[in-house]
Amino acid sequence: MTKLNTGLSGCSLELINDRVLRKYSPTTDYNSRLLSQADKQVVFGNRIYKNIDAPKVYDIQENYFDMEYIAGKNFDEFFSTASVNDVEFVVSTLFDYFDYPKYIEFLRKYVEDRRIIVPHTFCPGDLTFANIIFHKNRLFFIDFLDCYVDTFLSDLVKLKQDLHHLWAVKNQDVYTVRIHQIYEYIWDKLELRYEPYMNDGFHILDVMNTLRIEPYLTSDSQRVILDGIVKSTELYAISYCSDGGTINQIS
Repeated sequence: MTKLNTGLSGCSLELINDRVLRKYSPTTDYNSRLLSQADKQVVFGNRIYKNIDAPKVYDIQENYFDMEYIAGKNFDEFFSTASVNDVEFVVSTLFDYFDYPKYIEFLRKYVEDRRIIVPHTFCPGDLTFANIIFHKNRLFFIDFLDCYVDTFLSDLVKLKQDLHHLWAVKNQDVYTVRIHQIYEYIWDKLELRYEPYMNDGFHILDVMNTLRIEPYLTSDSQRVILDGIVKSTELYAISYCSDGGTINQIS
């Protein structure tokens, strides 16, 4: 059995055998959230997406659940050797995931009084490249979380965090010019394709995402990265920072 690296939530992973991965809750208070994550992963796995899967969930217990172990690559391993076709595959797969007719309803619901309405759609909750296992002809989404707003815009915001702000690359100290250029290319493609949705709703969710990360920070270097992300957002709410200051709108 092998222990694996964990994320900011504190959940631990254990490789039971070459086919089963176990995810443990960090505390008893977190058990209900872990159960919700497992249920969400089951729902997602039962849906049919082009070139996208989630690891199958085999067993759910009070403080852990077992899932299929996917022996793929993480983001830095994949993009360090990715060909142009590999990068185009990632872009086209993400396009296919986000392209659903119901998302067009968002534009119809955006009324003149600037009431913010976003489409209620399924979203994994933490769609970053760190939570994708990359295969040549398949992307496996992992680490399903409860989301502050269930909408595909939350997915786009999380990808912006990785692709535009290089959150995981900087935090895991795997930055290379190659990965930076690939990420910049993929985000430019996504931003151009979904530009009609990059309005007040998206920008507000962008701010909510950055503020939600703050309680999980464990080092000064992470705070420096997050501070740069916050200051680059076009819109964000007035709120209290961890250092007691306030976040004000930047002109």
